[in-house]
Amino acid sequence: MHGRIEIITGPMFSGKSSELIRRVNRYRIAGYNVQVYKPLMDNRYGTDIIASHDNEKLKAIAIRSVEDILFTLEEKTDVVAVDEIQFFDERILYIANEIASKGKIFIASGLNTDFRGEPFPFLNSKRTIAELIAQADRVDLLSAVCTYTENGIKCGCEATKTQRIVDGEPASYASALVLIGASEAYEARCRKHHLVPGRPGK
Repeated sequence: MHGRIEIITGPMFSGKSSELIRRVNRYRIAGYNVQVYKPLMDNRYGTDIIASHDNEKLKAIAIRSVEDILFTLEEKTDVVAVDEIQFFDERILYIANEIASKGKIFIASGLNTDFRGEPFPFLNSKRTIAELIAQADRVDLLSAVCTYTENGIKCGCEATKTQRIVDGEPASYASALVLIGASEAYEARCRKHHLVPGRPGK
């Protein structure tokens, strides 16, 4: 087996975790040994559970640091799967490549852009997930459905952006970058309806 990096990305509600779960199950059916990881800080559905918005679930190892992947990685493992990759620090760039160089498959799902519409930066870093996407051997860019509603009519167009909502209004550009949440704090939006008050150049 040749090592490679696979990235599943797109806005919120585009089915990234569902696709990760589907791919992990497929590799397991094929007889591959798979280890699954998630960031400890994302405990929306339980500490050791990856769950999609459609309530599909998968057991995972919750880790504080990406280096915990190397500490817990078993020699027999063929596939390493990581959910919510954007919540880790930039060392994931090196770890992903190290795992692939050992002949293993590294799969990660995560947001490609933040609520501002900019490449999602890794934790405490100026480096972004765009760099990991560029290094990948396979990239699946998913989209959602724009839920912007005006006069009772939903847009329904292809959504490629993540809209953060605060008190019913679009979050300003100056808002904190990371706010873990689901439909109570975020919506999927098309380019036309993705609104970021205070964005430079606007």
